[in-house]
Amino acid sequence: MVAAPCAHQPVLVDAAGGWISPGLVDLHLHGSAGHDFADAEPDSWAAILRAHLTTGTTTALATIASTSPIATRAALATAHELSGRPEAFNLAGVHLEGPCLAAEQRGAHDRNHLREPRELLEELTPIPPALRMVTLAPELPGAELAITYLVQQGVIVAAGHSAATPTQLDTAKAAGLSHLSHLWSGQSTLTRPTAHRVPGLLEASLASEGLTAEIITDGHHLPPELLTIAHRCLGADRLCLVSDATAATGLPRGSQFRVGATTGVVRDGYATTLDGHSLCGSTTTLAGCVAEMFRRTDASVPDVLTMATATPARVLGRYPQKGSLIPDAADGDAVVFTQDLEVAAVVIGGRLVGTW
Repeated sequence: MVAAPCAHQPVLVDAAGGWISPGLVDLHLHGSAGHDFADAEPDSWAAILRAHLTTGTTTALATIASTSPIATRAALATAHELSGRPEAFNLAGVHLEGPCLAAEQRGAHDRNHLREPRELLEELTPIPPALRMVTLAPELPGAELAITYLVQQGVIVAAGHSAATPTQLDTAKAAGLSHLSHLWSGQSTLTRPTAHRVPGLLEASLASEGLTAEIITDGHHLPPELLTIAHRCLGADRLCLVSDATAATGLPRGSQFRVGATTGVVRDGYATTLDGHSLCGSTTTLAGCVAEMFRRTDASVPDVLTMATATPARVLGRYPQKGSLIPDAADGDAVVFTQDLEVAAVVIGGRLVGTW
C-alpha cells in the first residue's frame, strides 16, 4: 500500500502486484496537447505541466527548441514567474535545446533561428534564473568559451545536434560539458574519408567516460537494437530516458503543431516536420517511454526505472530530493506502476494526483 495525504486524511493506494517508483524526471520535454513551452503564456505552461504530471512526470525541464531571442527571453521569464507556484509544482527549470546547433545535424530545428555561441552568450548575460541546461554543438566557434561560462553559472551543458569529433568532445568535456542529448538523434556517425575510419559524435558518446546521455524510447525514434546498445554501453547509472514530447502529444493524426519555430504534423503515433524529412519530437510521455524500454529490450525493471528517475535527477543535481524514495531525503514524489509498467497512481510532494 502507498499512503498519500488527500484533503485532511490519508488515502491508501493498493500497489499489490505492481511497482512503486520515485516520480519520473524528464530532462527533455517540449509540450503537450497543442501547447509548446516556446509560448510564453503561463496558462499554456500550466496545461503542459499538468498533463505530464498526471502521467507520472513529477520533475520536468521545460525544453525550448531553437526560436528567436525575443521568444526565448519571454519563455525564460515565464518559467521564472511560475517557479514555486502550485500549477507548476513539477517545473524544474528550462532546457534550451539550441540555438547553437550544427546546421547539418539540426533535424527539425529551424535553420533561420540557429545562432553562434557568441550571440547566445550575449543573450544569457546575466544568466536567467530559470535556466538549468543548454544543448549546443561543441564544435562551433566560441563554444568552449560559452561552455565555460555556462558551467561556472551552474548551468548543465550537453552536446547535441552536432558533428563534433572525439577530440572536440574531449575539449568540451574539459571545459565542463557533462551530458549528451538524445543518442543517434542529431549526432554524426562513423565516416571513412580515406582508408581509415573516423568516429563521429555517436561513437564518441558511446565510448565516453563519465558523460551521461539521453535516449528517446518512444518506439519510433530508435529500434530495439539501438536501445540495447545504449544500455549496454552506458548502463542505467549514465543513461537517461527522455520523452522529447511535443505539442503533438495527445493530438489526433493530421494535426499541425509548433515546437520552437518549427511546424510539425502528427502521423500514426509519431510526428514529423511538414516535409516528412525529420522526426519532430515525440508524441509520447515519459511513462510511455518507460513502458517501451521495458517491452523492447532486456533491461530489468529496476534499470528502466532508474533511467527515468535517479539518473536524470543526478544530472540535475537534485538527487536524492528527486529521483528517490529515501526517507527524510526525498520530496515524496512517487508513481505506482502495474506489473507491465502502466501508470496506476501518481503522488507529488506526498499529495495524491490521481489513480487509474
